[in-house]
Amino acid sequence: MVGDTNSAQAAAGTIRGDFSMHVSRNVVHASDSVETALREIGFWFQRDELVAWESSDRDYTYGP
Repeated sequence: MVGDTNSAQAAAGTIRGDFSMHVSRNVVHASDSVETALREIGFWFQRDELVAWESSDRDYTYGP
């Protein structure tokens, strides 16, 4: 869905393949794992800027 980090190598039909022009401006960010995401969130946000959130339609979408 997101496409290769290098937009020149990202497949057509992916977000980066269709909309990105350069690797340093690749339109969206995606982490490859929960562990990586947690580490990267720390680069940009302080702990007091984060909130716990649960989707109200999670069970409807994914089942109980």
